[in-house]
Amino acid sequence: MAKTILKNILKNETVFCAALLLAILSAFLVRPDEAYFTYPDWRTIALLFCLMILVAGLRSKGLFTLLGHALLKRADSLRALSAIMVLLCFFSSMIITNDVTLLTFIPFTMLVFRMTGHEDRIVKLAVLETIGANLGSMATPIGNPQNLYLYSISGLTISQFAAAVLPYAGLSLALLLAVCIIGRDEPLMEVAAGTDWHPDKRRMAMEVLPFLV
Repeated sequence: MAKTILKNILKNETVFCAALLLAILSAFLVRPDEAYFTYPDWRTIALLFCLMILVAGLRSKGLFTLLGHALLKRADSLRALSAIMVLLCFFSSMIITNDVTLLTFIPFTMLVFRMTGHEDRIVKLAVLETIGANLGSMATPIGNPQNLYLYSISGLTISQFAAAVLPYAGLSLALLLAVCIIGRDEPLMEVAAGTDWHPDKRRMAMEVLPFLV
């Protein structure tokens, strides 16, 4: 029983287990002391934890499912759906940073593609979304911490910064769309849109509001 549980943990939480093992090994190289507690950026960790709670709460209330149905009604093919998801990550990362974008849209992507019955596409699309979020975030000073730092010390104006990075962002966007277009295309089945699910939108809004506040 214990062996099966351990095997499932290793299989489902591979990244966590690897990180834990490396953390334990690093403790033998740098012996733990009081300064250990000052190493992590607790503010960032707390913000990311709160964001994860927010995403989980919105998902549990059915908001992601509602948005997924709305998206599937407008995307007539798997290729179009993939392109939309990548574009959402690309442009959202310009405003809400790349890491926040991925924490928001990766769970949404998993939900939508499970609704379509194309779970085999999730990993590839998650990789493209990660690339898109990182490339899109370079287009604005607030897209990622590196840009914010460079913008603050460079003395550039917004227009100068945009002139320097937008050509690369545009080229990145073109390459991302090319990868999405090259991928195998399939029509989305009607079952993905679901006709038996009719949520009470007013009640959902009341339940979602506390998470947004």
